[in-house]
Amino acid sequence: MLKSLIKKYNVNVYSMLKNGTVAVITMFGVWILFGVKNIMIAFPIALTSTVLGRQNFYVKTFYKVIWLIILDMLIVVTSFISSLNLYTGIIINFISIFLIMYSIISQYDLTFYKPFIMLYIFTQYSTVSFSELPERLYSVLFGVAVIVLASFIKKINEKSVLGSSIVVYINMLKEQVKNIRENHYSDELKNKCTGKMRDLTYKIYISRHRKYLTTNIGIIQFNLLINLEYLNLLLKDIATEKNIKEKELADIELLLDNFEKYTSGNIDVVDLKEKVEYFINDNINKSEIFELIGNIFMEVYKNLKRLAEMNKREINKVYKQWQRSDLDTFKNVFKEYFNVNSIRFKFAIRMAITLTIALLVGEFLGFYKIIWAIITIMSIMQPYYEDTITKARDRVKGNILAILVTGILINIVDNKLITILILIGALYLLYGFKEYYKISLFAAVASICVSSLTENINVLIFLRIIYVIAGVILVLIANKIIFPYRLKDGVRQLVKKIRRYNEYLIEDSKDYLNNNKNINNIRDVIIHLMLLMQKLNLRNMQYGDEGINRFIEMNNYYLIKISYETLFCFDRNRKNKYNIIKAYGEFNKSNMIFNG
Repeated sequence: MLKSLIKKYNVNVYSMLKNGTVAVITMFGVWILFGVKNIMIAFPIALTSTVLGRQNFYVKTFYKVIWLIILDMLIVVTSFISSLNLYTGIIINFISIFLIMYSIISQYDLTFYKPFIMLYIFTQYSTVSFSELPERLYSVLFGVAVIVLASFIKKINEKSVLGSSIVVYINMLKEQVKNIRENHYSDELKNKCTGKMRDLTYKIYISRHRKYLTTNIGIIQFNLLINLEYLNLLLKDIATEKNIKEKELADIELLLDNFEKYTSGNIDVVDLKEKVEYFINDNINKSEIFELIGNIFMEVYKNLKRLAEMNKREINKVYKQWQRSDLDTFKNVFKEYFNVNSIRFKFAIRMAITLTIALLVGEFLGFYKIIWAIITIMSIMQPYYEDTITKARDRVKGNILAILVTGILINIVDNKLITILILIGALYLLYGFKEYYKISLFAAVASICVSSLTENINVLIFLRIIYVIAGVILVLIANKIIFPYRLKDGVRQLVKKIRRYNEYLIEDSKDYLNNNKNINNIRDVIIHLMLLMQKLNLRNMQYGDEGINRFIEMNNYYLIKISYETLFCFDRNRKNKYNIIKAYGEFNKSNMIFNG
């Protein structure tokens, strides 16, 4: 019963238990140790735990913890200084919010900034005296300590997770081979496979540290990514050209089945090697595409074997032979986006202007719980106007449900212990869902429950309605008139960036083929292109341009083809330079499919 409910409502149990526990322990721990003035620290701390959960916290953990402590302390001290004087506070607020929004951001995780801007807003609004500042800093340290403990007590087994994801991917490839045998190839399944590989690409991306591209497990992920995705794309060629017989397709399906058995623990590595070698020897002279598939299977086998042999201590150690390029160094990223036409600059300046005005108005008016309007502004303002409308709709929906739930329950029961239990339940459920209206629902329930311990619930409900509506209206106006940026602009900027990175890939690949240089740059550009295409794909799901869909599909095909032939074929036999150079021309043509 419970499992079916979890599956039906797509509940992320791991996130709910881990981040919910962080929120509960931080809230009640801070309340008991450092006073009610600092209780709101629990929300940005728990959100920090959620955001860090999407990063790889286990790569150079000490460095990341120190970075987090320094950043949080700096934010708290800056917000304190801004609260000392109303007029100098305007300038400090504007600069601080802009820098947080512009600098503390991940180009592939659009919510990375949220816990830090939330910490600034909460601590700036809920002012403390100089004598109370140390307690506030201690409360942040306490929260960071809870995050670190939660991360290591409930640590993910990354080998097991990778193994499970490979099983899922192999099953999809098996299903596709079966579809080909039955003459109904599925483009939807192919795209689903590609989406899974792009998810794997993000895991590789977040394992980078300073000048190093990835970790020991990251090189396995990268090799599996290129080989399995190329097999996925080759299956479409096979289905289109129909150049493989029924028996040969059955052989591919059987070997995929053996890979699944190996990852599930039903056969050992020796058996798998024998089956791969038998497949290669039996089919090597049948056709060029069969030789290619055999080589792919051998690469997959080698990397699965390497994964099995790797011990837990080695997993997250940086792999120093692979160094990253300078594509996403702070200096280059800052330079790329620091112009008035970039989405990052426009979003940062819009958020800075809107929140600075909101904080100033809140300070002048001094209304009880006006912070709810400011938090609404911070939560629903998005880079694109279209996304802001969606978030605003979900925010209103979630808050209406929260008001109904808390209003009815607390009015009927009117018991502080029950209210605290509802609060705890909401803090856990807040981190169990992806849908924003559900997140907004449980965040509102938690916030109303905390306030209702000292204030009449009916007054709170009235204020919540007023402030959420006011916040939504202000955001919609701000998105319209303050450095507006529409989805169409973002899509075109992404296409332009992908084309530029394609040029980098071709230049670096030619340099590698001719001079055996820039191999590290090639890998890094591949990772960025995969993630940029995922980003463009998500944007186009809203934008709906068929030309962009074709651009993404063709770009993905030639990216993987060139990547495989350059990194695996050329490195192995160094004789297919002509085929790779020929593919460059095809790759350039794919760039011209979308000209909007």
